[in-house]
Amino acid sequence: MDRERRDFIAAATMAGAVTGMGASAAPGTGVVGQSPTTLPDIGFATREPFLDRERARRILTEDGLDAMVVGEGRNVFHATNFFPLLERMSMIASTLAIIPRDPQRPVALVIPAFSYYYIQADDGLVPGVQPFVFTSPRPGAAAADVVVYKLDGEPPAREQNRRKILAEAAPYHASMEQALAKALAELGVARGRLGHDDTSVAQLLTRAAPGATLIDADDTPRRIRLVRTPAEIRMMKLASEANVAAAHATIRIARELGSVRAIRQRFFAEAALRGNLGVFMVVNASSSDAYDEPVRDGQALMIDCVSHLRNFHGDYGRTIFFGEPKKRMRYCTDAMAKTWGELQGLIRPGMRFSQVRELGTTTLAKFGIDVPVTFSPHSVGLAHTDQPRLNVDGSRADVIIEENMILSIDCPLFETGEGGTAHLEDLVLVTRQGTVPIHDTGTATYTV
Repeated sequence: MDRERRDFIAAATMAGAVTGMGASAAPGTGVVGQSPTTLPDIGFATREPFLDRERARRILTEDGLDAMVVGEGRNVFHATNFFPLLERMSMIASTLAIIPRDPQRPVALVIPAFSYYYIQADDGLVPGVQPFVFTSPRPGAAAADVVVYKLDGEPPAREQNRRKILAEAAPYHASMEQALAKALAELGVARGRLGHDDTSVAQLLTRAAPGATLIDADDTPRRIRLVRTPAEIRMMKLASEANVAAAHATIRIARELGSVRAIRQRFFAEAALRGNLGVFMVVNASSSDAYDEPVRDGQALMIDCVSHLRNFHGDYGRTIFFGEPKKRMRYCTDAMAKTWGELQGLIRPGMRFSQVRELGTTTLAKFGIDVPVTFSPHSVGLAHTDQPRLNVDGSRADVIIEENMILSIDCPLFETGEGGTAHLEDLVLVTRQGTVPIHDTGTATYTV
């Protein structure tokens, strides 16, 4: 057994890769020993706000807004730590958040009564968030009675807490529109310049705040959260650690799994056992959930693994060698690793994304490497690509790197053939001195 393979097996074992080593399976069946369930403690995320109010004040000022009204799930979540479950059921803007420019005023959470009782009450509100709870209108525009579970005997402690939290949010409003109008008035922004992230939010604002000036500002929330708070960084590290461990567990049994689809589905399963939910996985340069092909001896196979932990994303790319790869592929992956190792020490706050791409090309040339690799930075957080698309003036954004951003520098090999495919990707935290990985990086390639 070569050293690289021995080192990987040891690393994968430490990452909680696979138990039940006595299990076996024919290639492609995917019936291989499963990892234990290891769920991280994320209780802090119900107590510590993700939103940096001072940064929000600065960005809202730069964008010329008195407040930002959001209805898209990840934007509501970042503002309040509450994700509207109804969005998972395709209902956009079922809950709203209002971020006033003035950090002395609370963030408003405009939320249906049943969602507040059934979901939010279990976690509680983080500091600085004020609820505006609505029901449905009765004749005469009065709020209807709130709907709660009927009791069979004494209520359990959780039910008692849910009812208490809901009662404390009274008085209730008869509709989302009324609750939104009340929140805007209390925050003193009903006649101000209001940014919104969706047309459905704009329609609500037209009725709830007829004196306001409405601004399409869907990039503003992404600008606010480019720089991560301590709570966000902690969540990103947990998400990334689980994502990488799931990838390693999958790599270790990739030969037994035997096919592209089996590898992808096993990664999703391994991610779930660690508290993450699969988002996508590129395997052998294929993103299709339907396409399948067997793996073969001597093949290099790239993987790009993305999963999330309570909406915070991990993103990790590596190359698997099924036995000894072609010399060209060994050369390419060594070149990718060498260049990325050099590049990550050169990235600094104040640089633009375009400069990182140029640095990658320059570094390849410096080493005399002729390999078709691109170096594409993107911010990772509540999405795989969690960054503004446009500047305030409508021009394409060339993001400026700031301290405490979390970045991926995608390093895919734009070459394929007999040797296979290759990829390299880590998540790094930007510091004043450079970047540091937020997960164990291991090696660039693994042999199975």
